[in-house]
Amino acid sequence: MALINALIIIVVICLCNYFCVFVFHLGIKTSLVIGSLFGFIISFFLILCSINLFIYNRIRVIYKMIHDFNISIKSDKNSVNLLDNKLLDNVEQDTLDYITAKENEIEQLKKLEIYRKEFLGNVAHELKTPLTAIQGHILTLLDGGIYDNNINISYIQRSAFNIDRMISIVNDLDEISKLEYERYQLLIERFNLMALLEEVIDVLDVKAKQLGVKLIIEANKENNYWVSADRENIRKVFVNLIDNAIKYNDKTDAVVCINFFDLDENYLVEVSDNGIGIDQQYLPRVFERFFRVDKNRSRKTGGSGLGLAIVKHVIDAHNQTLSVKSDLGKGTTFTFTLKKG
Repeated sequence: MALINALIIIVVICLCNYFCVFVFHLGIKTSLVIGSLFGFIISFFLILCSINLFIYNRIRVIYKMIHDFNISIKSDKNSVNLLDNKLLDNVEQDTLDYITAKENEIEQLKKLEIYRKEFLGNVAHELKTPLTAIQGHILTLLDGGIYDNNINISYIQRSAFNIDRMISIVNDLDEISKLEYERYQLLIERFNLMALLEEVIDVLDVKAKQLGVKLIIEANKENNYWVSADRENIRKVFVNLIDNAIKYNDKTDAVVCINFFDLDENYLVEVSDNGIGIDQQYLPRVFERFFRVDKNRSRKTGGSGLGLAIVKHVIDAHNQTLSVKSDLGKGTTFTFTLKKG
């Protein structure tokens, strides 16, 4: 391209000088001036067009690549003007945005890979523990323990407990999978939130009394708190939050309080306890599957380790907010919102 431009310029200057000297019979100096002027003008437009064509073609390829990766382009290809420096600035900015987006995607993929490995490891461990216990009990019974009245019933009961635990894990995993599935439809209906809470309290009250935990409904029971939500899934939210508050409370005056607050278009539900609390460093991870602050204690109290993960998925599916705050040794408070019915 440079060679062609140079040849064109030389030809133009030679032709200009030829016409000035031999056709118009001008002086040599005048011919040189006119030839130089024409050469400058032709050179300017040739170089401008060449650069315009060269950079436009290159930028078009870059923009096409960016478009292929769904990055928005700010400039208009139909109005390219290289005398305006904003074009190159836009290319630079779009390229930086593209690089930043790709770096963020890579970082997110790395986090997801770490999460996937942890999740698979946790699932394997959670299932391995009861399976190992069941295997040990059955082998002991087969080795003659079944004829020993001191252990046979006990070992069968322990095996049944571990089977129930595995079923609970599988059912909770299935529930989370349903909530994550894009086509899963919530059964939205209008119901009284206070009535649902009282049903849950009736079920969990026996367990609470056994562990010395007092359940208190601070919201006004005379009010009707009508909401639009999936009743059965909200029941699971209540059960998981209150059950956790009961299990992880070792105070002599253990208390779990439930309250409702009016927030214009929503109700704010608050479940708080004065239990063992959660260290601040663990709060961002409490809704992860199988994540436990105190793993040994959690397994002793039972449960699948998926309760809070289910709570998060249910509230997210309702397009509502869920939050947690806690002080180690002082207690934990979970809050979530529900749309009024």
